[in-house]
Amino acid sequence: MRDVRAVAAAYGVAIELVDLGDWGRATLVAEYDPQGPTIRVNARAITRGCADEGRRAIDLAIGHELYHHREAVGEVERVREHRERERAADAFAQALVS
Repeated sequence: MRDVRAVAAAYGVAIELVDLGDWGRATLVAEYDPQGPTIRVNARAITRGCADEGRRAIDLAIGHELYHHREAVGEVERVREHRERERAADAFAQALVS
């Protein structure tokens, strides 16, 4: 298991805890902003249930967004199909955190 925060720091990606707003039934846990680059972790997600899952859920979300950073910097090829791209990001996060 790797420390996702250290991996983010090595890439020069900042991590912020912010309020990303209300997403209705869906819960947005984190988002990637290439302009920072920054990964924003949703404070609402933590208080709505991610806290029950603990640090691992947050780490998985950060790992997922790190995959998108790797796409942005050309380290991995960006998959055209959105659903496949999200699956690849989830798989990367699982491998990083496991």
